[in-house]
Amino acid sequence: MQEYEIEILKSLEGLRTPLLNRIFEAVTAIGEHALLVVIIAVIYFMIDKSFAKKLFFVTMASLSINGVVKNFVCAPRPFASGKVSCVRPETATGYSFPSGHTQSFATWSTVLALKGKRLIYAILSAVGIFAVAFSRMYLGAHYPSDVIAGAVIGISLAIIFSTIYDKVKDKNVLYLAAIVAMTPFALFFLINADIHFEDFYKFYGMLCGIPAASSFEEKYVNLECKAPVIKRLVRVVIGVLFALVIKELFDLAVFSNVRISLISESVKYFILIFAVMGFYPWVIKKLKI
Repeated sequence: MQEYEIEILKSLEGLRTPLLNRIFEAVTAIGEHALLVVIIAVIYFMIDKSFAKKLFFVTMASLSINGVVKNFVCAPRPFASGKVSCVRPETATGYSFPSGHTQSFATWSTVLALKGKRLIYAILSAVGIFAVAFSRMYLGAHYPSDVIAGAVIGISLAIIFSTIYDKVKDKNVLYLAAIVAMTPFALFFLINADIHFEDFYKFYGMLCGIPAASSFEEKYVNLECKAPVIKRLVRVVIGVLFALVIKELFDLAVFSNVRISLISESVKYFILIFAVMGFYPWVIKKLKI
């Protein structure tokens, strides 16, 4: 962190008003997981199941790497210095560098832009990335270097992983390769347990859940997106609600031991992904929803 970065954040802090705070809180929300869940649910249950898996895998792989970098750099948040304040500090979990919100949005919006293959999608992605990055600085959650790194890494990994994903025929091999690559870090961070590592274990758990859910769905369900639009929309709504209920139930379990807490995060999110992408499609098919 350079002193000029603090000065930039102080300048942005001076611009804050209740209205602007609400606006940028809304903007920063598009870099959070709730919107991504809805987008993937819509694509998975209404449009293109295969592409939804790709979008989810690439984003989780990117965020797992984000967690690895964060946990090795261990950069404190700007407001930890006491020189700037933070609006909605509950969104500023884990360490600071690089920005997870920015990298998350940069990753999945770039994958969507690549899918669209039109300039307008690239422009919308770029505008969104800038908006999320700026909101993180305005709210005092990140330094400029954090959001710049998050944007660059997110875009780069989206392009790299999308290319690899399209070239690998057996997707389970790719899923397992990503898990194998991340597992040593999961073990290392567990030995050096830190509550700030929690986000990494969430992403690692979801990454592990993808091949389990995908294999189960392909073998026992093979759900198709050919039902009437209303029926597919109902699937999306129920699916999102199902995911929210499971998450809320999981959040009731709190562990005082840091290592157990980190392990539980991976287990909870593994189950969540399997339930939503594997078990729920099975229920849909059985009940003919």
